[in-house]
Amino acid sequence: MVYSIAMASIGFCAARYPLLLVHGYAGRDEGRHPYWGGIPARLREEGATVFLAGNGGFATIEEGARQIDRRVEEIRSWTGCKKVNIVAHSMGGLDARYYVSSLERGDRVASLLTFSTPHRGSALADFFLGEHPRASRRAGRIIDLLSRGLRGERESDAYEAALELRPSSCAAFNEANPDDPRVYYLSYASTIDGNYRVRAYAALHRILYPREGDNDGFVSVASARWGDFGGIVGAEEGLSISHDEIHDLRRFRVAEIFDAPAFFSSAIAKLVALGY
Repeated sequence: MVYSIAMASIGFCAARYPLLLVHGYAGRDEGRHPYWGGIPARLREEGATVFLAGNGGFATIEEGARQIDRRVEEIRSWTGCKKVNIVAHSMGGLDARYYVSSLERGDRVASLLTFSTPHRGSALADFFLGEHPRASRRAGRIIDLLSRGLRGERESDAYEAALELRPSSCAAFNEANPDDPRVYYLSYASTIDGNYRVRAYAALHRILYPREGDNDGFVSVASARWGDFGGIVGAEEGLSISHDEIHDLRRFRVAEIFDAPAFFSSAIAKLVALGY
């Protein structure tokens, strides 16, 4: 199945419940390069109530879920709404699933949309952590020092969080975190190829492709599928959309005709049509 990008009409994003955007590994909601680019502004223009999770960039899944828990309680208090719609990218989707299942908060979530989430892990985690374990641990310690010092993220645990992205870790995670029947699950993926214009992504695609098939440079389509599958974003237009381009991280923008805010608007419009 493929997903054709379509513009949502004004007002189509006025969802029944507030939207909570949850970023992935190494992300940061605000700063020089905001994680979500122009997406929050576009959704608000079209009637949505949008909040950012403010979760740490290098936290473990459990810690990320606890940060979501605190944020949701704030939103429930501010808005008077009993539930939220969670919109999560990459590892943020795993944090959200842990929040719903392990923290037993399914009564507070109407829907969970995941974009390029490694539900079944990524072989890249095995490739880098397995091939270079000592260097990976050292890199993790350096990231933690910088994250705690520059970002104030005391919960940073970059190496352990990366270990959780291995396929074997995600298999165990999925066993421990079954879907909650009260929550609607919808997922999307994107793909690039080995000729992608950002060389780092092209190289990662070439490493991952023999192991998992079509992928966005970090996560394969097979791994991103969860619940109802909305499709491969931009496939009908022949677009290559990387793991970070899909959420409008503009420093990695290549497909100039891809309008990430319009795509997210269309995805939220689908939620609205379903009554969420």
